[in-house]
Amino acid sequence: MESRLVRLEAVQSMLLEIGQLSASCTDITDFIGAVHRALGRIMYADNFYVALAEREDDTVRFVYFVDTVDEGPSPDERLTLASPEQSPTAWVMLNKRPMTMTADQMRALDNGRNWGRGSIPEHWMGCPLFDQQHVVLGAIVVQSHLPQHTYSKEDEALFALIANHVSSALQGLQSMDRLERAVQERTRALAQARDTLEAQNSALAQALHQLQQAQSELVRQEKLASLGQMVAGVAHEINTPLGICVTATSHLVQELKLTREELAEGRMTEDSLAAFFDVVDQSLRIMTTNTQRAASLVRSFKQVAVDQSSDDIRSFNLGPYLNEVLLSLQPKLKGRPVKVEIDCPPDLVLDSFPGAVSQIVTNMVVNSLVHGFERKGDVDPAGRIRIRAALEDGGMVAFEYGDDGAGMDRDTLAKLFDPFFTTRRGSGGSGLGGHILFNLATGVLKGTLRVESSPGQGLQYYLRFPQKLKKTPLQAG
Repeated sequence: MESRLVRLEAVQSMLLEIGQLSASCTDITDFIGAVHRALGRIMYADNFYVALAEREDDTVRFVYFVDTVDEGPSPDERLTLASPEQSPTAWVMLNKRPMTMTADQMRALDNGRNWGRGSIPEHWMGCPLFDQQHVVLGAIVVQSHLPQHTYSKEDEALFALIANHVSSALQGLQSMDRLERAVQERTRALAQARDTLEAQNSALAQALHQLQQAQSELVRQEKLASLGQMVAGVAHEINTPLGICVTATSHLVQELKLTREELAEGRMTEDSLAAFFDVVDQSLRIMTTNTQRAASLVRSFKQVAVDQSSDDIRSFNLGPYLNEVLLSLQPKLKGRPVKVEIDCPPDLVLDSFPGAVSQIVTNMVVNSLVHGFERKGDVDPAGRIRIRAALEDGGMVAFEYGDDGAGMDRDTLAKLFDPFFTTRRGSGGSGLGGHILFNLATGVLKGTLRVESSPGQGLQYYLRFPQKLKKTPLQAG
């Protein structure tokens, strides 16, 4: 019984760790490697690999492959996806179901010949990885070449639960990877267009129009990517407490079965009954805490998501709303030594665009985490973010945001709001975050935005905008 509780705590710790890794990792291989190390603490995982499907064709890449017997393919090598009759990995991906097999079962399926690539393991366990539309992203596999290491039904259930969490994280990482490649391709195309314009003045007007259309489309994609990333974070945040509840429930059902058997056989003692009550008490407290947490997350994320996808003016209290936005950013803040402080009057009510406020604060916080508090090796520097809001005379809101991070030099500061400018080209930066922030502040909120920074002195935004915006006839109707 004690060993089950220890494993339950280890599983809970791993699920929380996966959520933290999805928020902090920007590289798929680094993320999967960290998951592999965490998985090894709860089951035998010396042989572990992840295969991801490429959307463009019927190929897969083994982006992570660790094995004690076989050498895996290169992470960049695209391999044609085999048929389900030829490969267990293909079987899991194409049938969209988990599978656990022994060496004898594998040999029987192909008349003694090798089923799949490499050596036949003594025990093989794989699960498909899905996106939110239940489209297969790939497969996650653990296997054993030693007969003393096998996988139980409990291992299969835990592995499926872990695969679900890894799926959510991979979707967000793949979205950022695809967005980065799209921005790089568009940037190269725009650079070629500018070179052509120098020699073709007659086509200048048409080329500029195309450039503006491409920029607007990239801004739209960036907003959608931000919302999609938040949804991926929501899935992680909600799956974690629900996964813990499922594990605790399974454990409680097993303990109840054992206690009934003891009672039926007359082996029940006062100590064993007290121990069972302790398990029930602990399991119920775990389930109560985590279901309440999931309910709170759903309420908060629902409001923020609705606002980010809406262009309507509504009345809202700024202080509580800022707390809701920060709750939606927990996947990024979790596990990092960065403290966020909010100073806002409790009665400051706005008639404005909450979606614009949410997007502005999100961009500011993400900018601080990515640039101001950039990690050094495996260490996250401690930091503080301060958000202050106050109502001034004339119905104007003074909104100040500051961090005590690395700051930036004068040349970088001058280009902060320029479209496509980024200091992290090739590392996930699109160069549109500051541009979108400026357009929302000055255009949607009808305000003014000023920024101050210097190396080692952090970054401060000063935003002023009307407390109340008037609805246009179209918005009012």
